[in-house]
Amino acid sequence: MFRFQHAVVTKASPELAWELFSNLHRWNNFANIYGRLEWREGAPWQPGSRLDIEILRPVHTVIEHVITSCVPAKRLGWIDHAMGAAMAQWVNFEPHKSGGTRIYTWGDLVHSGVSIEGRSVEQLLTSFTEIWYGNFRRACDSLFLGAAGPDPFAEPCADFL
Repeated sequence: MFRFQHAVVTKASPELAWELFSNLHRWNNFANIYGRLEWREGAPWQPGSRLDIEILRPVHTVIEHVITSCVPAKRLGWIDHAMGAAMAQWVNFEPHKSGGTRIYTWGDLVHSGVSIEGRSVEQLLTSFTEIWYGNFRRACDSLFLGAAGPDPFAEPCADFL
């Protein structure tokens, strides 16, 4: 089993951060790897609901998410299955002492020893998590600051590979 964890701090409130996080249409702005993102069963973000996430690269697959816990703007938990791997992941949105929000994610991955394009699943997951949450933090900060000028979401971010 592989445990991962990562945290970022944004100037945005937990409510604003959750608003952005829960909008699946924005996810390609955090990591440009997604195809179709579709709620297959249940109401979005409700325990027991199922979300299919199509990944286009580095390998084409569909990750099946099952939401296990959700308190909007506070915490979220899910279980994923794809390519012989299973993962439990949690995301917390915590008010930060200096204002804004600390977004902390962690999880446990169990997999079948698969490697993708010469990289271990652990390496890919670590890199992906750092890139995704770093870009998410920047988007939250832009929304908080009311960034003037071009839409900060107009161009998707670079790949994580």
